[in-house]
Formats: sequence, structure tokens, C-alpha cells
Amino acid sequence: MSEKYSITEADLLTSGPGIEALWMRNLVGHDAASVRVKLRLGYRENPVGAGIVLVLAADGSPQAQGVQGMQPRVFHLGTRAFRAVELADYVVNAEHRSLGPALMLLRRAAQIGAERFDLVYGFPNAKAVPVFVRAGFKQLGLLHRYAKLLRSHTQLARRMPAPLAQLCAVVVDGVIALVNAIRSRLRGKRLVCEAVDWDDRAIDELSISGGETMLLSERSGQRLRWRFGTLRRAAWQVCIARDARAVACGYIVWRDLNGNAHIGDFFATDPDSGTCSLMLAFAYFARRSGMQSISAHFFGPLRIIKQLSAAGLVERPDNSAIFASTGGAIPRLSTEAWYLTGFDSDSD
Repeated sequence: MSEKYSITEADLLTSGPGIEALWMRNLVGHDAASVRVKLRLGYRENPVGAGIVLVLAADGSPQAQGVQGMQPRVFHLGTRAFRAVELADYVVNAEHRSLGPALMLLRRAAQIGAERFDLVYGFPNAKAVPVFVRAGFKQLGLLHRYAKLLRSHTQLARRMPAPLAQLCAVVVDGVIALVNAIRSRLRGKRLVCEAVDWDDRAIDELSISGGETMLLSERSGQRLRWRFGTLRRAAWQVCIARDARAVACGYIVWRDLNGNAHIGDFFATDPDSGTCSLMLAFAYFARRSGMQSISAHFFGPLRIIKQLSAAGLVERPDNSAIFASTGGAIPRLSTEAWYLTGFDSDSD
């Protein structure tokens, strides 16, 4: 006889240990400390409002066998604000990972999302994609990774003897630096990145808007600090890009992942024309900081993707699917209207 399951909304205070144990068992790269931070920041202390955690249990057992997290966000389209929720931290214990209970959990999340929010979205891993499809979510597109090489020695050393790699790297790195300098000159507006603390008022003073045509999650100083600047948020750093008049023109949030400057979020105050200059400034900053490469995840308008390409960032094969469901409050939008980065995901 097959097992029956029930789904309840967890009390985030009393159910904390069970939720954390499931995450620690099923989420790669997490330990007891990191899952406590995840539950506290993402759900209990979310500045938009308390998050939701749905708990899957087999009938007759008090033990939780799966959870689906729902983290509230605010998105803007011009002057309009919309309540959104990210489907995050979705796990089911291996022994209960058949389609039935997994689909039941996700369908309940979809129902709550439709009832309480204007937008529901998520970035499922490859194994969860079929479940999202069965639950009725539509794939919006792919969150692509874009990367740019800054120093060549590590790559060359994998293909040739170390002494030869060292010699070739001098030449190749010189070419990379020259190409970047030419790109910066051709862009006209040269920016300079400087590292700042998370409490620097420049973060609050940046004018961040997607205009009337781009759906963009709220990136106030408070939201950026919540997402990246809190203790134990995996050593994220922030730098501000300024022009020749010392006007802040954008920011980059990043961390060092084994020599790769992994960008968690980026935004130019004029994204359509300023993203290339922002990335070129950060490439120079990252190279001086000893980084071997930079990489960023992005889904959005082709005009901004062209800006990334003009800065020398190349699309890489690894990407993740984006699923979304919008209610009647949000007008029907093309994929060109979205702006999504690592900021919009809670995967780290």
C-alpha cells in the first residue's frame, strides 16, 4: 500500500530544527551554521515579510520528509510595485523522492503563490525541472553564465609544461590587458571601481531603476545588505563604479571563488548603455585584486547581453532554467522585459 502525505505551513520558530536538518542533508555545500543563517535571513527576518516553508510529512510520522521554501520579494515595473515570491530551498528526502509527494509539495506552493502573490518564480535544478513542468509552471528561459578571462597562466598550465606556460602567459596577459584598454577607450565613458563597506552611503544613493519597460526586483541599499552584506553571507564584497566626476554609476557585488571573481549582482544606473563600462571597470579592478577571471549570471534584454559581450564576457554552457507564473496584476511581458541575476536567487 502506497504512503499518504500531508503538507502544512511550518511555524518558523518551532519547526526550525527539522527544516535545518533537511536542508543540511540535501543541499550541497551547507552545514549546520549556514542553514541556520538561511532560515533566519531568508525567512524569519526577510525585510519584505516573513517567508513561508511548506513541510511534507508521511501520514503517521512526525518526521518532515521534504520542504519547499517561499521567499517574498518586491519587483518594480516603472512606478508599479508587485509582490513576488521565489520558490527556494526545495528538498525531499531520497526515500520519498517519487513524483507523487514531490509534485504534491510543489503544487501546494503554486496554489499559495497564486493566492498571495503577483509573481511566483524559481530556479530548479535539472532533476526538479520535470516536476515544475508537471506542477503547471512555464519555463521563462535560462539564467546564463557569462565569463571573461583576466589571467591566462592557470589555463595554459593545464595544456603545456609549467615553464612554457609561464612564458606564454606573459604574452597572452599583455594582449588581454591591451584589448581591455582598447575596449575602454572605445566605450568613451571610463569608470573606476572602488571597494566600499556595506554601510557606505553610496550604496543607498545609487539610482536603480529599470524604467517603464523592465521588470526588476528591488535593489535598495537595505535589500542589497540583506541579500549579501550580512555576516556569514559567504564573504560577498561590493564595489562602486564612478565616473571622472566621482559620480556613482553602478555597483558590482562579488566574491572570490578560487581565483574567479564570481559576480552575485551588477547594475549600472543606465543599464542599456552603461553595463559595458561597468564590467570593463570591474575587470580592471578584479585583475588588480589578483583574480584569474570574472563570471556573472544574467537573464534579460538582448541589448544588455550585447553590453556584456562588448565588455568581453562570453556565454558559457552551464546555465539554469527559470520558471515563472504571473497573476493578472502583472501585464503579459516578453522575455526582453526581465532583469534577473544571482541577486534574485537564494542558491548560495
